[in-house]
Order: sequence, then structure tokens, then C-alpha cells
Amino acid sequence: MIRRLGAVWAGVFLASGVIPGAVAAQSAGDRAAWDALVLSPAGALAPLARDPVDDDARQTNLWLRYGRWRYNARDAIHNNTGITLFRQLPFASSELSLTGAYLSLSCATCPSWASGGASLQSTLLQFGGLGERSGSIGLRSEVGGTHYRGSSQTTAASATTAVVVGVGIPLNGQSHLSASVSPGIGVGRIALVDGIHSGTRRTLGAALAWTHSSGVAVNLGMQKIMIAGGPTQLGGGVGWNR
Repeated sequence: MIRRLGAVWAGVFLASGVIPGAVAAQSAGDRAAWDALVLSPAGALAPLARDPVDDDARQTNLWLRYGRWRYNARDAIHNNTGITLFRQLPFASSELSLTGAYLSLSCATCPSWASGGASLQSTLLQFGGLGERSGSIGLRSEVGGTHYRGSSQTTAASATTAVVVGVGIPLNGQSHLSASVSPGIGVGRIALVDGIHSGTRRTLGAALAWTHSSGVAVNLGMQKIMIAGGPTQLGGGVGWNR
């Protein structure tokens, strides 16, 4: 199973490097979608490897998250910090999450962005449990918005849907590893001085998390919004039971 986890991550990073390079010149709508998605929590913060919802499992439900990217060597570093709260729902093996995030740039004179979002993830197929090897397939839908805190009134909004494929293995009876890959599609809309622009982009996310039986967890993840020459968002998170 550890080899499987390694193979999953190798495939994700290969895809994130190869697929964008094969895309032809992008349109204004493509760029607008990319901007709106990467400024919203769905693209600004790397995904979390979540276990399928289980009433008997002690889930990590409060996460402090960080993501970092820049478009190229001349671009300022974009630092994204966010807090996500999960709440299990009483139907359809689902959970709801709410995220608030803040984007700051390494440029001292660059204004920041404030964003928020909500996500619903449902488990469609599951085998195994936390104490054994496990796997799952789920569906995650997320909406979000962001506001520029500079002089202009720039706003952006996004909506994404992704299929989440996850695997997990127990380690020593007190902790376990979870990994997930989440290909999807997103729609973005951004309001600029010259008008409102929108478009659609494919997305690819992956995450690897270590979770202790106490509920404390550490997560590493990546998120790619597919556009020619675009960066890969890398991030991490620390979670615990509130």
C-alpha cells in the first residue's frame, strides 16, 4: 500500500507538469477563470486528505492551512493562510466545510485579498476502515468568493466539482496515513475595471495526511489549475479536534 501511495503521488506530479504544457494559447476567459479560482479557497489552498465520514471515527474537524505560489520568477510570492471547519451531516455520508482565507504578497506595497468558501463532500463508495487498509470514492463541490482590499473594487467568485479518490493504511495502531487524488473542473468569474470575465478550467489536486488517534493531523498537498505555464500550488496544514 505504501508503494501505491508513492505511485499515486508520482502520477500526480507527472500530470501537473505535462498536461499544462500541452495546452495551446489560452483565451481571456481561460485567464479569468484561472484568476478567480486561484484567488478563492478552492485554488488558493491545497486540498486535505479526509477519511470517509464514519460515525465511529474521531475526525479532525478544525484545520489551520497555508499555501504558497507565484506565477513565474518575476512574480511576487503569494502567501495564503486559512482556517477550515468541518461539520458532519446526518445524511448521505457527507460533511460540510467552511473556510476563511487571507492572501498576502511578498511585495510590501501590494494590497491583500480576503476570501471565503463552503464545500460539501459525499462518499459514494467505501471499503475498509480506519484500523485497516481502506479506499473510497467521493464527490466534492465547492463555492467561494474573494475581495481585493486595494483601491479598486475587484471581486471574484468560483465553483468547482471534483471526484475524490482516496486510500489509507494503518501505521502502528495509533495513527494512519491517508492519500487522495481529486481531478475536477472549475468555473471562475472576476470583475475587473474593464468588465466582467468568466471561463472554465480543469483542476487537479492531491493530498497526503498523517492522523493520530487523538485527532491531531498533518497534511501536505498540491493543487493545479490547468493553464499554459501556470504554477502548482503547494501547501500544508495542521488539524485537530475542536
